[in-house]
Amino acid sequence: MNTKESAEIKALLQKYQKDECTADERARVEAWLEKLDSPSQTGITPSAEDRILNRIRKRVLKGIPSRSAGRRVYVLQYLKVAALLLLIPGGFLLYSKWKQPAPQALQQYSTARGERKVLVLPDSTVVTLNSSSVLTLSADFGEKRRIVKLTGEGFFHVKHDAAKPFIVTTGNIQTQVLGTQFNVHAYNNESEYKIAVVSGMVSVGEKKAANKVVAMGKVLTRNLMLVYNRQAHHHYTKTADADKLSAWQNGQLYFNEATIPEIASTLSRMYNVDVQLQDKSGHNCKYTIGFNSQPLNKVLPVLSQLTGITYQYTNHKIFIQSQNCH
Repeated sequence: MNTKESAEIKALLQKYQKDECTADERARVEAWLEKLDSPSQTGITPSAEDRILNRIRKRVLKGIPSRSAGRRVYVLQYLKVAALLLLIPGGFLLYSKWKQPAPQALQQYSTARGERKVLVLPDSTVVTLNSSSVLTLSADFGEKRRIVKLTGEGFFHVKHDAAKPFIVTTGNIQTQVLGTQFNVHAYNNESEYKIAVVSGMVSVGEKKAANKVVAMGKVLTRNLMLVYNRQAHHHYTKTADADKLSAWQNGQLYFNEATIPEIASTLSRMYNVDVQLQDKSGHNCKYTIGFNSQPLNKVLPVLSQLTGITYQYTNHKIFIQSQNCH
């Protein structure tokens, strides 16, 4: 503790003892004194505290004026403060901790099933969240890096800032950019994460031991998509129509080599309905098809004709049988 800091602490406590504090200063001191009631906050055991208090009791009690009956008396707390300041280096550490501002709360945005939301982040990056998604900003977002965590699907139009990389984390996958447009599809109930680039360049890496990030293939550019299998920890890169993959922002529906379970999950999220698969597909059926903002009762018959599935749609629930998919 340097001379200036020591003088600051003592001056504030003396003002409090003399009842000369402002309302803000009084609130700060009393909040600190409340913390001193807990041994876990002070680091002093009860027996050690008694020994310390006895040594300085006479020195401190003389300096504490009487208070009116309506004012709370902090005699014991004064002793604790004096003990910490005079005898225990940890006292200043606690005081310094008390002076520091509370840590910033994480900012979190979410969408419900059947909902989409457009967000403008503090750095002017624009994010469109698809249904059933959660985006969390790191507490230090924008200081040295711009880190966000995504569960679900989001389209990112990142504001360029060469000094502060923009990083999207999805599970153990990390996508880093400086300024670009790309789509991240990363729902926890699906087996694959997919990152597709509309413009600019994106690097994707996987977190390994000791939080080391290992690059996954080459840098992605327009219309390249990285597909990562969460169970096998395997990935591959393919060409894809990134504009169509991100067309969900405008209410359009596009499936790119999608399985029946993936189609069912997408229908549930987009149309806010419960979808149940009654059986397992007899084949490894995958489909590529798009719908231009059509209602569910128009989409289901087309899917049935294309895939061979049968379905029942009652009471806002869809029951699908996919044994005969083709």
